[in-house]
Amino acid sequence: MDKFTVARLLDEIARYLELSESNPFKTRAYERAARSVEKLDRDLTEIVAAGELLDTPGIGKGIAPIIEEITASGTARMLEELRAAYPPGIFELLRVPRLGLKKIGLLHAELGIASIDDLEIAARSGRLAKLKGFGAKTQAQILEGIAWARKRESQFLLTVGLEVAAHVLEQLGAIDAIGDAEVTGSVRRRLEVIRNVDIAIATDDREAVIVALAGIVAGLEVIEADLVQGVARGEMPVRFHLAEPKDFGARVLLSTGSTEFVTAFSAKLEAAQMGFRDGQLIRNGRALTTRTEHELFEKCDVAFLDPERRETGEDLRRKTRVKLVQPSDLRGTFHVHTTWSDGRNSMLEMLTAARARGFDYVGVSDHSRTAYYAGGLTESQLHEQWAEIDSHREEVLPLQVFRGTEADILQDGSIDYGANVLSQFDFVVASIHSNFTMPEDQMTERILTALDDPHVTFLGHMTGRLLLSRDGYKVDYARIFDRAAARGVIIEINGSPKRLDVDWRHIGEAVERGVTFGIHPDAHSIHEMANVITGTWVARKAGLTAKHIFNTRSHAEVRQHLDKRRKAAEQ
Repeated sequence: MDKFTVARLLDEIARYLELSESNPFKTRAYERAARSVEKLDRDLTEIVAAGELLDTPGIGKGIAPIIEEITASGTARMLEELRAAYPPGIFELLRVPRLGLKKIGLLHAELGIASIDDLEIAARSGRLAKLKGFGAKTQAQILEGIAWARKRESQFLLTVGLEVAAHVLEQLGAIDAIGDAEVTGSVRRRLEVIRNVDIAIATDDREAVIVALAGIVAGLEVIEADLVQGVARGEMPVRFHLAEPKDFGARVLLSTGSTEFVTAFSAKLEAAQMGFRDGQLIRNGRALTTRTEHELFEKCDVAFLDPERRETGEDLRRKTRVKLVQPSDLRGTFHVHTTWSDGRNSMLEMLTAARARGFDYVGVSDHSRTAYYAGGLTESQLHEQWAEIDSHREEVLPLQVFRGTEADILQDGSIDYGANVLSQFDFVVASIHSNFTMPEDQMTERILTALDDPHVTFLGHMTGRLLLSRDGYKVDYARIFDRAAARGVIIEINGSPKRLDVDWRHIGEAVERGVTFGIHPDAHSIHEMANVITGTWVARKAGLTAKHIFNTRSHAEVRQHLDKRRKAAEQ
């Protein structure tokens, strides 16, 4: 069992304890233990076998046996008892803004609330307002929060859809009657939030496939002759689009969508007396073979269009296609955290992971001092961190390392640390981590002031959104894009699957105004270095090419750019 799985289960115990325990120190102890496990630079099973768990900071006599039990069996009796003590959907209440674990525990203990439905009934009946610590105002806010959560019900992050799709595809591979299968729908179009997984299947024996699918997903239902639906992992709807092998290409295109794109594509074919009927490509009344989607595009005399660009039919009106940026175009990246702040891997582990990814350079940017809740670095800690970076430079060659910071944009728009310290970094990612509810005009001015600071290299996660959890703050995009372009500040495309910020729908406007973008992972672990891939999907959906992305440049070009900005800031 890897250390991240063990840490996740320790965090789960901590969440349950926060629901029920009046002593916050016990909860914090499990959280500290989880962070300590994540930061281990040795194999956890080896440490357990050697009896050295208690030598690890943050792991005491009470928690060490729990870790040993999880490592041996994949769970712990304590965890199973906590799970049995609460209804399965208790943590779904966290989707309601302003509800933390303490309040959820109180609601469950006092009113028996175990779901969002229970919460809404209690709020509408006025019972919440009578509960100590709530009141009429909080009750009204919770009702608003329930409405917000309802709008996002049955929605999932793209990465969840990808995981489910991979799991289902693996099982489809064992079905002899299936000749080919491909993930389609919103997952293939790389929408940041999805409602279901779509999979196109090529088969000559539909009945045999349908029988086999009943063993893969629950609640299998035949919607139409060529459409079957079920539920995977107890929550994710999966739709299977069946087609004969000769029509598989048409089925892939039609089930990939979007509806707007398919409508525009069909309209484009009308002039050539072509179109779709019953999942087949038809010309002059005759069905054409389309074994692959590329074959379909060729027979329609339409240049292939990448799935990410199929939200509308806009690109179909263009005679040529641009080559969209892809992960292999990235020569390096920035916005990487280590255990110096809230990262879960050491400096050397993160640098080694960047080199293993094939990067020429990486920019380390732990949190600044104001972000004390995330382990923000004091000025003295900065010098210690820089010394460690220098000690590893030879070890991680040919990777080149830039030293930076993710510095907080303070409420007045100034940048944490101030000019004397900021001038010592190679780069600065400026981000907002507080006061999210400022009115649009004030928030816009706050960001504009930050962009005016000559030390700022990148504007981090521009709207602060957390998908399915927190809306982004309101800003005037046009003014921010104009100022960023004028000041030469690069806007970050944050690749964290929970952020994917800035929204791809706004990027085209920014490009028109002269903005350059950087694709960053906002990585807090070696695994999250892969967030550059999800960030690249955002850029592709926006139609960006390699020339629009700062970190497709060589190390020499990047170094020259950063040195030039630093010198300009000193003048």
